[in-house]
Amino acid sequence: MPVDNFPPPNRTLDALANRLEASKDYRVLRRLRPSVLSHRPEGRGLRTGLFVNLETTGLNPRQDEIIEIGMVPFIYRIDGILLGTLPAFSRLREPSIPLPSLVQDLTRLTPERLAGQTVSADNVTAFAPDASLVITHNAAFDRPFLERFCPTFVNRP
Repeated sequence: MPVDNFPPPNRTLDALANRLEASKDYRVLRRLRPSVLSHRPEGRGLRTGLFVNLETTGLNPRQDEIIEIGMVPFIYRIDGILLGTLPAFSRLREPSIPLPSLVQDLTRLTPERLAGQTVSADNVTAFAPDASLVITHNAAFDRPFLERFCPTFVNRP
């Protein structure tokens, strides 16, 4: 079952948000309340997805390298209902090329912080072997880096 560390929704604020939305002049964004699952649920119609975020040494996937990889698996039903997330994977990686100062400024990652840090394609593959869906913030950017680093992602939707 989900383990939430968040207070219950405020019914007064929900009523106000609903009233604003009913006017058709407003659209209210609501905070996503993460639901961290204490275990991987079993059952028919359940799938595992994977949220992925990368930091890289630059913009060219043929020459630049991944310096940080974060992945959060999530369980969803085949009808699209999200059940919750599972524990995350987060690793740093020392690049074999110099880390540009612009990248250091953007990511707050420094050569000192990355020194000696490693992650392998096998580590990444082992973390989410059954992911049937991979989601990134900017798939056009992240996907070529991810596929080059870890070929298991080549055929993943």
